Amino acid sequence: PNSWYQDITTSTERYITLAAIKHGSIIGLIVTELRDSKSCSPDEIALLDRAQLKNSILTYIMTLGVRQEYRRQGIATILVKEVLARLKQMQQVKGVYLHVLASNKQAIKFYEGLNFGCCEFIPHYYSIMGHFQNAYCYILYVNDGQPPPSPLQVIVKSFQRAVSYLCTLWLYIYITTKSKFRSASVTERAQ
Repeated sequence: PNSWYQDITTSTERYITLAAIKHGSIIGLIVTELRDSKSCSPDEIALLDRAQLKNSILTYIMTLGVRQEYRRQGIATILVKEVLARLKQMQQVKGVYLHVLASNKQAIKFYEGLNFGCCEFIPHYYSIMGHFQNAYCYILYVNDGQPPPSPLQVIVKSFQRAVSYLCTLWLYIYITTKSKFRSASVTERAQ
């Protein structure tokens, strides 16, 4: 679609597109899309802590590629690091995420080397030549972005709140009972 190519090369508010060029030819390319949390899908929203959703942006790495003869020379690393440097200057950006074929061990190692973490396994995400392929979703949190709490963290936090409430209640009961006991004791002595 020609409109997509036009968008990724001109819409700087929605896309960050960088190219590595040698002798006037593109040898590497990264295209990322800035997605406002208000327009994110439920799956995308699930990548962030709910407390950070308001006015947040998630960035999706749509494509990253380097021509075969230029691979393993650090070009992809330079492209990703340059995008990350630009995103870190945009405080609303809280996470950078992507999908990768589960069988692409080299790409997985590459992203993990850049501190991206696997957050989800997605069966049948890709359809390649009529065959479904599994994927992983990887994310890197930036600008104090946080993942959603795990179920265990939710339980622990709820338990901590309950204990705090019970301690406060016990302290209130203890103080009010003790003061009633003191005032009754003072009244008895006065008589």
